[in-house]
Amino acid sequence: MSIIGSMYNASSALGAFGNSMAVVGNNIANLNTTGFKASRVNYADVLPTVFGEIEAGHGVYVVSAERQFTQGVLESTSNVTDLAIGGNGFFIVRDSGGGTYYTRAGQFHLDDANNLVNPAGHFLQGTAGNISLAGLQTIPAQATTTLDMRFNLDATATTPTLGFPAGDASSSAWLSASNASMITAVYDSQGAAHDLTFLFRKTAPNNWDYRVVGERREVDASAPNSTDLRELGGGTVVFNTDGSFNASTSTGVSGMTWINGAANQSLAAGSITFAAATTPPSGSTQYAQASTLNGLVQDGQPQGDLRTIDIDVQGNVRGLYSNGNSQLVGTVHLAHFANPDALDPFGDTLFLETLDSGVAQVGLAGSAGRGHIVSGTLELSTVDLAAEFVTMIASQRAFQMNSRVITTAQEMYSVAAELKA
Repeated sequence: MSIIGSMYNASSALGAFGNSMAVVGNNIANLNTTGFKASRVNYADVLPTVFGEIEAGHGVYVVSAERQFTQGVLESTSNVTDLAIGGNGFFIVRDSGGGTYYTRAGQFHLDDANNLVNPAGHFLQGTAGNISLAGLQTIPAQATTTLDMRFNLDATATTPTLGFPAGDASSSAWLSASNASMITAVYDSQGAAHDLTFLFRKTAPNNWDYRVVGERREVDASAPNSTDLRELGGGTVVFNTDGSFNASTSTGVSGMTWINGAANQSLAAGSITFAAATTPPSGSTQYAQASTLNGLVQDGQPQGDLRTIDIDVQGNVRGLYSNGNSQLVGTVHLAHFANPDALDPFGDTLFLETLDSGVAQVGLAGSAGRGHIVSGTLELSTVDLAAEFVTMIASQRAFQMNSRVITTAQEMYSVAAELKA
């Protein structure tokens, strides 16, 4: 090979190691970039030329700057909409024009239209498109239509001397005729709460009568200041000899014509249950212990205002409301690629699908090789500063040595130019 050939070889090396420094510089610059994946330079030699029995190379070139999709460290934050992926997969985001991108950076927040977006304003994608809380800032009130109580009534109780009043009466008159009382709130069509009192009176071993009473002043516009209680319904409760619930009959609860303007309300006989069960003590019981309310479920609710959101490991986004209820908003989907290293970097820690990466396999977190989602967490950059410094020193020395090759070749030219016949 000629002297000039060695200069070209060294020149190719200068370009290759200059590119290596650019990659190292980009890695170090993104040391604190959320979801950033460090790149590695891959080199290859240039096809050599054979001169007789001598094979002379033609230098080096950069084959690729390969991005390393390794798992980054997860750092906890105080923001529930900060998301990280533990394992494989990418978040899917779309711009306002419908362009689709993939990213590991999970810095999301609610925009002014209550869509979950990244810092660039791209919409986080889920089962039904954009993850959005638009129109879900409140959930309406719901009137109570069913009521399920689970209680224990004291088996050692004795029948009170007085019977239940025949009409409106004071609370003391009702209580003196009962062995146990339990209060529960029901909600009307406007979401206002009203207390109903269940009064239980033992009539014979294993047999009880019950009455449901409410405040007269809430259902009788002619007596807005009355403190009496009005009967609204009742029935009987029967227990087996082992204390388990047997059966009940109920006339339902009616006459709830609320004076606050809410719709007339009633609970059908079958809508009031005491949780019968074949294996005690799952349902209501009669044991020789103090009478107590053990559980209550009713389907009414006041109006609820959105307080916060919750995102679980499968990406289910739920709104949490002031009335204690929750509502599923959407489910974040993840994309998985056969060859993620071949994704095309777009900037803003976004990637585009390519032929070499394969088609995005979209689905739920935790399925088909996709990782799980961690809320309140961000994935840090995978840049290893110590390793980058080692690469930088190696590239610098290689650049320096190849510069020396060019200098030496130039000196050889000078010697040749001074030769005389």
